[in-house]
Amino acid sequence: MKDVRLKLNKNWIPVWLKKPSDFRPTTKMPNFRLTDHQIQAISAYIWQSGFTDNLPKHKPGNAAHGQELFESRGCLACHSIGEGEQVQGGTFAANLTRVGEKANYDYLVRWIHNARQRTRPYCPYEKKDIGPEDYAKKGLPYQFDLEHSQCPNDGHELQVQNMTVMPSLRLAPEDAEDIATYLMNQKKQDPSSYANVAFMDDPGLREEGKKWVRHYGCAGCHEISGFEDEGRIGTELTYEGSKPIERLDFALSTEPAQRGGKDSEPIKDKEDIARLPGGPASTPWYDHKGFFEHKLAEPNVYDQGMVKGETEALRMPNVHLTKEQVLDLTTFLLGSQETSLPSSYQYKPGDARHDIQEGWWVVKKYNCMGCHQFIPGQRTILMGLKQYQDVQEQLPPKLLTEGARVDPEWLRKFLSNPALSTTDTNRNGVRPYLKVRMPTFSFSDNELRKLVRFFQALSQQPLPYIPEQVPALTAKENDMARSLFSSTAAPCLKCHATGDPAHDKIATAPNFLLAKERLKPDWVERWITDPQSVSPGTAMPSGLFKQQNNQWVFAGPTPPTFNGFTGDHRKLLTDYIFQLTAEEQRRVASSMPRARAAVQPATLRKQAATNSHPAASGGSR
Repeated sequence: MKDVRLKLNKNWIPVWLKKPSDFRPTTKMPNFRLTDHQIQAISAYIWQSGFTDNLPKHKPGNAAHGQELFESRGCLACHSIGEGEQVQGGTFAANLTRVGEKANYDYLVRWIHNARQRTRPYCPYEKKDIGPEDYAKKGLPYQFDLEHSQCPNDGHELQVQNMTVMPSLRLAPEDAEDIATYLMNQKKQDPSSYANVAFMDDPGLREEGKKWVRHYGCAGCHEISGFEDEGRIGTELTYEGSKPIERLDFALSTEPAQRGGKDSEPIKDKEDIARLPGGPASTPWYDHKGFFEHKLAEPNVYDQGMVKGETEALRMPNVHLTKEQVLDLTTFLLGSQETSLPSSYQYKPGDARHDIQEGWWVVKKYNCMGCHQFIPGQRTILMGLKQYQDVQEQLPPKLLTEGARVDPEWLRKFLSNPALSTTDTNRNGVRPYLKVRMPTFSFSDNELRKLVRFFQALSQQPLPYIPEQVPALTAKENDMARSLFSSTAAPCLKCHATGDPAHDKIATAPNFLLAKERLKPDWVERWITDPQSVSPGTAMPSGLFKQQNNQWVFAGPTPPTFNGFTGDHRKLLTDYIFQLTAEEQRRVASSMPRARAAVQPATLRKQAATNSHPAASGGSR
């Protein structure tokens, strides 16, 4: 919230604090039941404690192009747009339907371009935000990033990035302006129509606002000036399910809860009653389950009939949970028990299952499942969007066998730099033909390690991985393999990218030149044998090879050079792919005119694969 003056419409803030779900029904920001005076005081403190730095000014962008980018780059895997039946997108991040009423355009451009960019670095040692004046005193340029992260005053490490899971889509500055322009048009009313809030500049309200910010624990979620080291205010819940029933404060609801029957339900608000998993109470509910369900459905329910001061009232806000979420959280709390059982009885695996547990935390933290399919049958957010219904090949790749498919060291490098380039970053490194963009998530080294081990464990791969040595091909074997690679029965370069911009616009699979560093040879052999069994629904055709005399041989016509060859055609082609050079690929591509490559048998096989799996999600090659 230190950037509040830079990023928000001042007059919008009190309206938001009154009841956030009135402005954005799907928000995760809860309702704190604040009085009007508390809203004024909190708004005043937040506003007056914010930065007053100047933002770079941006020219207006192209809203139509911004909408195209917003809908195609992958933003809807996390965010949603529209309301009611018109809503589309995910629920991981905010619905942006009315963002034009609250946001500052210049700040929005910066956020879209690089959400981790801070206005000022923070020094935990001095407990202050460091500004240009601090650098000027030491004769240093005002520059802070991961390479320039030492405090100019004392040499301690600075916090130089916003701690957000919002990734970078590596957009050009002009593209960020276009998206911001489109989003600024998303509004129901003009920002100037909000009531004037001159009270937010009243210095007399600032100190009172600070008291309420601390009282309600706002710094538990937000970074607020003066509250950087503030602890959380909530009750410790680790062993909440073990508390004696007498320590759960039912207050004036104790007797009705014990009695049950008519008039024993204390919740009267229709929205809150609808959150109770079993509906309004009709039987006794004086137990842990009843306490938790009512507390979660209406957090201030146990204040009913009590006479309390402002600082004595229950502070837990209403996070407007669904009935299912109340049930899930109640079950979790009931299971939060102290136990006399030794730790060896608890499920704490130390083998590959631990890597899977650790990896899922990272996958869910960054909403990877919004774009990618990790388990069979899982529906991603993008798969449900109308713009992908007829172009499933434009979806991000499935990750069902990622650990078996890719070299773990390559995967680590790719997750660090999905563009696979330090200069040309406005692209996808593996699948440049996709409009949806694999973002840069700024994973920590520990998160990278967990993700790599997660994929290896999920595919039951041994660690450490020792790359297979691919045997060098003889000149004759190279010619034979080339004939398979360029066969009209399976024209590999018809679908795979080649580096030719004109061709790559219509490509649907990665460039073979990445295979040597990226893929595992044994996986490639299984893949080209039966891709449908590896990734059901893929556009890669099956039936390219058949078994003959305990060997896999090419199902299409082969030249006379194969006469007398008793080796495995599948392995021959794999070895060729892993030794493919850019020069060799250009040579093959030049000998395969597009009209000649687009032959009927392969087309029919691809179409059949697509039709048999209409819910397919992106290729897995």
